[in-house]
Amino acid sequence: MMEDLFYREEIEKSKEKLTLDRVSTGIPKLDDLLQGGYPKNGIILVSGPPGSGKTILCFHFIDKGIKQGEKCLYIAVDQNVKSLLIHACSVGFDFLPAMEKGLLKMIEVDIEKSSTYNRIANEVIGREYQRVVFDSLSPFIDTPFVIDRDVDFDKVPIIDKLSAYPADSRSVLRFHLRRLFDLLRKSQSTSLVTSELLEGKNTLSRDGISEFLADGVILLSVDPLMDRRKLTIWKMRGTKHTLKPQDMIITGRGIDIK
Repeated sequence: MMEDLFYREEIEKSKEKLTLDRVSTGIPKLDDLLQGGYPKNGIILVSGPPGSGKTILCFHFIDKGIKQGEKCLYIAVDQNVKSLLIHACSVGFDFLPAMEKGLLKMIEVDIEKSSTYNRIANEVIGREYQRVVFDSLSPFIDTPFVIDRDVDFDKVPIIDKLSAYPADSRSVLRFHLRRLFDLLRKSQSTSLVTSELLEGKNTLSRDGISEFLADGVILLSVDPLMDRRKLTIWKMRGTKHTLKPQDMIITGRGIDIK
């Protein structure tokens, strides 16, 4: 009875606020398509093949936060910060001043180290970041973690040896992704996570799981024969949006949606 009362109170609270707060994507046309931007405190999956513009979409998101004086974190997996900064400059984003002012922190993580989750947790939780980028989820597909024995995670396997399960086992993938998404949700930030999308797969991410855990999915595609790129809003919580693919180009100022 008490539990039913709790649910009723929560439902009534949600009715009082039918309009979600929004966080700008940094791309005006995309904001228009999303009724103002990404849902605040949500986790958005950005998925697509190599060269489709995933990281650049994340640059726009971070750049907008910096311009608004928000604290931002960029977590790079299997990439180095120097390369990211060079890439950002090539498409019109100079992040060094923001890093010097403390508005942006960019870190590299090595998923083969057992301390990786602790490092991510220490950065994400309690630092009051308004925007977080995790680029990318894809290395999880290939490399299992050594997980500490004190992990408190219900109904998931505890992996204490690299050879305990195949790296691409559904149990291992779901464990990694649920734990990471849980950390991002606890941070109360608005987060973008990227994933590679391999040709011929019938999923919206390389792992086939993260699209179900995310609050939204932005799908990027490349048509080399027609020499064009497309952006599709596949899913976005609490948002009325078109499913029609949008033409986009990558310029010296980032992404331009037509």
